[in-house]
Amino acid sequence: MLTAPRRVGWVTEGLPALRSGEVLVRTDAGSISVGSELPIYRGEARSGSPARYPLMTGYENVGTVVGCGQDVTSVRPGQRVFASYGHSTHGVLPEEKVVEVPKDISDALALLAILSCDVAKGVRKVAPKPEETVLVAGAGAIGLLAVFVLGAYGVRAVDVIEPSRDRRALAQRLGARSAVEPEALVPDEYSVAFECSGRDEAFSLLQRKLGADGRLCVLSDGNLEPLFLRPEFHERELSVVGSSDGWDYREHARWYFSVVHGAGTGLENIFELRVEAEDLPRTFEDLADGRMRPVKILVDYRATRP
Repeated sequence: MLTAPRRVGWVTEGLPALRSGEVLVRTDAGSISVGSELPIYRGEARSGSPARYPLMTGYENVGTVVGCGQDVTSVRPGQRVFASYGHSTHGVLPEEKVVEVPKDISDALALLAILSCDVAKGVRKVAPKPEETVLVAGAGAIGLLAVFVLGAYGVRAVDVIEPSRDRRALAQRLGARSAVEPEALVPDEYSVAFECSGRDEAFSLLQRKLGADGRLCVLSDGNLEPLFLRPEFHERELSVVGSSDGWDYREHARWYFSVVHGAGTGLENIFELRVEAEDLPRTFEDLADGRMRPVKILVDYRATRP
């Protein structure tokens, strides 16, 4: 739990009795989504409401069902599921909030079912056609998943702008047509763009690169800095939409698991670091102090389980 900016630690609580329709999940793996969680940890995240402590960190979990309340029919003890309840050893959730994970899907791929659904919602909102050109700003976790989802939806021409050479290389391995530094972008006009960096400089560049009636989807959290509309927004009659939580996690999971099953997509490479759950406080501190900068971190709960 985050008790104040840059103050995080484990809190012990008893497990409640399960009510009808509830499921108890024991966490096997979780993750740190650096782009969204680090500003919250630092106390610097922009938000529509002030932070209230204590605050749960995290939102991606894969675990094993260890208990079911009355009237639960879709899952049973022993099944692997993914859900969203934060950095916690267990979660108690309504049955409809847990989704079964196929046996041969890795923890890393299962965790990405959540964030890829959030990205897919934005892609579905602007609905790029296969023949349209798309520009993605930022090759963090959101941007890389945007490249994957766009490709899986049949969009062929996806370019990425990203300062980091390693992240550009990862974007191309995930199917980007090109991945370049922002200043190296050729002067083409794009039909659709996705803002995944949280930076106004990138948001401005996307507006300049869109053609008339272009569509721009903001997938980044908006928690870093304000994003401003530029003259091109009015001159070219652009449309800008925001997108946050996923469209339907259960339906998306059916599609997503069928796509990644045995496909060798390389999506697991988004997780550039693996840590044990007991090391979460130190990991957050290292991130905040700039001693590491991974795209995404996988958190292993099995190693510290009694």
